[in-house]
Amino acid sequence: MRSKGQQLDDIEQLRWMASEFAQGFNSGDVDRIMCFYDKTYVDINLRNPVQSWVERRAYYAHIIERGGFRVTVRPDEIQVHGDFAFVRGTLELIRTDATRTELRYLEIVHRDPNGSWRVMWGMDGPIQEYTPS
Repeated sequence: MRSKGQQLDDIEQLRWMASEFAQGFNSGDVDRIMCFYDKTYVDINLRNPVQSWVERRAYYAHIIERGGFRVTVRPDEIQVHGDFAFVRGTLELIRTDATRTELRYLEIVHRDPNGSWRVMWGMDGPIQEYTPS
């Protein structure tokens, strides 16, 4: 069982990963992004969601090469349950014309045998407005 202090360290690590992802993406450094991914990744948004590490790397290389936007990533909630964590947050796409698209994301992350966190599942989507009647 991990102590409260260790859980806080885990949460800090997962927040740092989100920041590193954004910095890596925005600088075009695919390897900086990919150091956080597991050998298999499931991207729920894709028609063929299961990707090997190599396929995920090629996916990001293509997105970055295509260009046209930068990202900000803000984890809004992180829950750590043993060797798994759930990260829910906000992803903002900022296009070169300054238009912005805000998405929500959810990632499932696991701790590998050496103690590092690896992203294994993820999904994102547009924010939907809902006002109860």
